[in-house]
Amino acid sequence: MPLFQPQVQHLGLDISDRSLKLVQFKKNLKGFLRLRAYADSSVPAGVFFEGELKQPEIFQKILQQMLSQPKVGKFTSNNVVACLPETKTFIMTINLPPMPLSEMPLAVKWEAEHHIPIAIEETYWDWQAVGSIDTKTNKQTLLLGVIPKNIVDSYSVALKEVGLIPLAMEIEALAIARSVIAEQDLTLKQSALIIDFGATRTSLIVLDQQAIQFTVSLPISGLNITATLAKQLKMTEVEAEKAKIICGLDPKRCQGAIYAIMESAINELIKKIKESINYQIDHFPEQPVGQIILCGGGANFGKLDALLSKGLKLPVRKSNAWQYLSDDSPFNKEQLNSFATAIGLALRP
Repeated sequence: MPLFQPQVQHLGLDISDRSLKLVQFKKNLKGFLRLRAYADSSVPAGVFFEGELKQPEIFQKILQQMLSQPKVGKFTSNNVVACLPETKTFIMTINLPPMPLSEMPLAVKWEAEHHIPIAIEETYWDWQAVGSIDTKTNKQTLLLGVIPKNIVDSYSVALKEVGLIPLAMEIEALAIARSVIAEQDLTLKQSALIIDFGATRTSLIVLDQQAIQFTVSLPISGLNITATLAKQLKMTEVEAEKAKIICGLDPKRCQGAIYAIMESAINELIKKIKESINYQIDHFPEQPVGQIILCGGGANFGKLDALLSKGLKLPVRKSNAWQYLSDDSPFNKEQLNSFATAIGLALRP
């Protein structure tokens, strides 16, 4: 589950309940990464449900069209790294005493069984060591990722049906961290909290010492916000989406109507973020959260970063998913926030 040293021989496919995003990079003569091709598409409701693939034929049809008709460039590889749904994955850190490498898989498996709510035999799992052995506890910290087999298998079969070769299935939080966290930032004695504000849910990801410490999934989403605005303002969801973009959370715009409706939801989000920060402080007091990064389509909600920064008393910034690439990006800043996962998958070593 490596984060850095990106290569560019494969496609990065971000799969979510309501959208697909596909990216491929190349290196120019100076060694900088440049976009080779990208495509995206909305997905009808019901094709996926909370990460589970319910209608593979429709998924495959949409993906085939994206592969054959990219919005920029041309896809030149059949190899793909795809993301796994955050709501169905388990990612955590565990601590084990030093032992021979040959004994580690059995020990990790035994420890994992105490932390996940399903039988370990029904899952695929992977792990990696994080940092060096703690001299105080004489234990090694390991990053553990677990996903139900039925999720991985259904995605893999569907990808192969359209001629793609799955090189890896990666937990979404890792891909996001790879694209939005600068490698040099990981040397700081502070943790980073990433807020992935998506269409169907919001994920909180705490990154510390080059590893995901934990993730939290919240039922706050872009679609829910749009539906709430449409109901409160008595307009269609298309009109509500436009109003959300134009007015944002600025109390001085649109007579403060959007801000007034969303104030309680934003306060609830701030409360949940504070709970995650306090959990980090309780378990990792030497690595306090020092920066908060917004990504996902909801990061484009005007003034959201400023309101979160004020409520949390921490610096909050929007992601820069183009940090490893040349400056000639075809994406605007708003699109980049939405493509953070796909870019991170395409950058996977």
